[in-house]
Amino acid sequence: MADTFRNAEAEVKIIVSGGTAERARRALGLDAADGKRLTVYFWDRPWADGDDIRLPLSEGGAIIRLRRPAKGDKGDLTAKLRPCDPDALPSRWRENRDGKGWEFKIEEDWSGRDRVWAASLKVDGDFERPLDDDGGEKRSRGPRLTPEQRDLLASAEIGDGDLEDLVALGPVRAIKWKPSRRDLIHPLIAEFWSVGDDLRFLELSLRTRHSEAPQAQELLERTMLERGLRPSSRQAPKTQTVLTALARDHLNR
Repeated sequence: MADTFRNAEAEVKIIVSGGTAERARRALGLDAADGKRLTVYFWDRPWADGDDIRLPLSEGGAIIRLRRPAKGDKGDLTAKLRPCDPDALPSRWRENRDGKGWEFKIEEDWSGRDRVWAASLKVDGDFERPLDDDGGEKRSRGPRLTPEQRDLLASAEIGDGDLEDLVALGPVRAIKWKPSRRDLIHPLIAEFWSVGDDLRFLELSLRTRHSEAPQAQELLERTMLERGLRPSSRQAPKTQTVLTALARDHLNR
C-alpha cells in the first residue's frame, strides 16, 4: 500500500437481512420515529442475460447513488468506485479532502471477512426525483454528475459513453440513525433499507483509523452477540442485492 494510505480510515460494517433486520432494529432500540427518512436511487444500464441480470456500471466497479431526505436537508449525489485499487488511482484522487458542499474519501470497507477499498465523491444539492410518473409510465432522468465526479469515474475507464442512457433504479426507502453508544467508542451509524415487500436490510457501520479496525469490528460484533444476533461472517453487500432486485423489477415492467 502506498505511503499515502498508511493512516487511511476503515469503515466497519455488519449487515443483517430479512426478518433478522427487523429483530435487530428492535433489539438495538432504533425507533423509526427517531430516524431520518431518506429515499435512495441508483443508476445503471440493466439488461437480462437469460435468468441473470447484468449491471454494466456495477460490474465495472462503479456506483452512482442519490439520497433525498423526506424533508429538510439537501440531498446528495455520490459517484463511487468499489472495489478500487488505491495505488492505481491518479495522484489527485489519493487523499481524503472536502470543500463547500462536497467530500472525497477513500477507505477500506470491512464486512465480515471481506476487505474492499472504495473511493467516493459526494456532492450536496437540491436534486429532483429521478423517476416521475408521466401518463402512467415511469420517466427516468440521468444523474447530474459534476465534472469532478466524471473525472473520478474516468480514472476507472468509465467514460462519458458509459454514462449515456442510464436508467434510474428505485426507490429504496431508508431510515438513518446516529445512536449514541458508549460501549462502541466510535460513533455508530445505522441504516434500515426496504425495497418493496420482500427486501429488508439493517446495516451498522462505524469509521475508525485503519490500525484500530480489528478492535472496532470485535466490539461491533460483540454488541450484536449480546443481543442474541449472530451475523454471517460472509456478507453480500446490500447495494448489489438491492440493485439486482430493482433492475429485475424495471426489466419486468
